[in-house]
Amino acid sequence: MDEELRAAVELFNAARFTEFEDALEGMVAGTRAESERQFYALLENLAEALHQIGNAQFESAEAVLVPALRKLEEYVPRFRGLNVEALRQDFLNVTNALREVRAGRRSDVRLERLPRLRVLPE
Repeated sequence: MDEELRAAVELFNAARFTEFEDALEGMVAGTRAESERQFYALLENLAEALHQIGNAQFESAEAVLVPALRKLEEYVPRFRGLNVEALRQDFLNVTNALREVRAGRRSDVRLERLPRLRVLPE
């Protein structure tokens, strides 16, 4: 994994989502590979959804997450050294929590832990 992506992973895992999104924009500009640009755009959407959850914009977050999760399936189980399957599962849990709030079974989205980007051994 290159250092630029590793640094972005650290930002995501530290819940510094705005900085993470900025880092991804630089990575998108630096690659010609369409699959990488699409993957980074998905990661950016996932970070934006977490940012929206932090601002109690649950409906907007769910609207971003559902299509992003469908597209993320194209990259399972791994892509660019990241465990995409684990990330997908983390965000499925987030989506379920959002749906429980919308259905009135929960008053807010309390996540036991935030989704993380996991680097796989090379």
